Amino acid sequence: MKIQIKTKLLLDGLVKVKETLDKSTKFPICTMIKFHVTKKGLILTTDNTVNSTEHIIKTKDQELEVFDIGSVMIPPLIIDIIKKMGSGVCITVSDHPNEESTDQRLINLQSIDSKIKTEIDMQGISAVEFPRFISKKGKPLLTLESSHFIAILNKTVFAASTDESTPIFTGVHIKQNDGELIFSTTNRHRLARACYKTDSLIEFGNGMVVSAVPLSKVSKLINSNKVDLYYVDNRLIIQSGDTTYTTTLLEGTYPNVDRIIPVTEDFKASFLIHRTELLASLEMQFILKGDSSQGGITIMKTNPEGSIKLTSDDTSLAAGRGEIFINEFIGEEMEVSINTKYFIEALKAYQSRMVRVVLTGDLGPILIKPEDLNGDVQLILPFRSSKQTK
Repeated sequence: MKIQIKTKLLLDGLVKVKETLDKSTKFPICTMIKFHVTKKGLILTTDNTVNSTEHIIKTKDQELEVFDIGSVMIPPLIIDIIKKMGSGVCITVSDHPNEESTDQRLINLQSIDSKIKTEIDMQGISAVEFPRFISKKGKPLLTLESSHFIAILNKTVFAASTDESTPIFTGVHIKQNDGELIFSTTNRHRLARACYKTDSLIEFGNGMVVSAVPLSKVSKLINSNKVDLYYVDNRLIIQSGDTTYTTTLLEGTYPNVDRIIPVTEDFKASFLIHRTELLASLEMQFILKGDSSQGGITIMKTNPEGSIKLTSDDTSLAAGRGEIFINEFIGEEMEVSINTKYFIEALKAYQSRMVRVVLTGDLGPILIKPEDLNGDVQLILPFRSSKQTK
């Protein structure tokens, strides 16, 4: 195998596939990057047995030249080496001179930069035992703009649980309902839901649950205006341009989170508020909390005359008070204790100028919705603060 390639082009591909390298040593071959060269180009692949990534660099890009085809597994150390090889590099792979080392390969890297003369020799192994990459089958489940897909992930993945003792809650639940694709996450204390309307969705049963951690990194892999989603052999396949990502679905039944969300009419108070103003005030409360390991508690009190007041809970190291004017207030005067960190993350999930906050009771769910009311919602359960227990 022998190729000559621009380092920037190669690094871009290596960065995309490195996220699914296996960090354990259970399967040594999965701790390496597969280089597969054909006459059409270079295919980079990694697989950690749960998630995998494939990135294709085509020869038509005129920055890749193929001399000899072949495959090899190369240690991830090559990423740091390529960064120091100047503008281009020639990679040559040959059999190991020791006949007993049938799986070993010799890899020679030479810079092709007029200002840098570097040559590196390293060892790789045969790619024969590397897992087969899952191929797409048929039409995509859904095709959507990459900006919409990234926005959906940004609105949901952060609210998933990180507690591995309940693995189903560490995932994003994806289901379809009346022409909508609905993404939901919850950790039992908060819930996030984002909806995408479409008339081209292919049926895929009762939904699927995908681990939130790898999905949170998918935005780094997207390199085109469109994203195709496929459902093949208990895997979700996400394709964007020349990059394809696959992840194994989580096993188990996801709870019906729709019943957790109160109907809009069942509220004690509702108001519109400038998202960035509320965010800035809560971020100040979070700073004053000092020990933010539990997210911090902020007391939110509504004023029927058109404002809300935010104060720190008694357990804070420093006390803070703020008042923000609101619009379209409906309901009664109320006081609730909120998880400051959760509320901040919920507000950051949206880009709208205004958000609607709905309070359903002293200890009832708090709803945060974007101004356009398109079905997206953030739900946070309030705390029983020290003031309320006295």
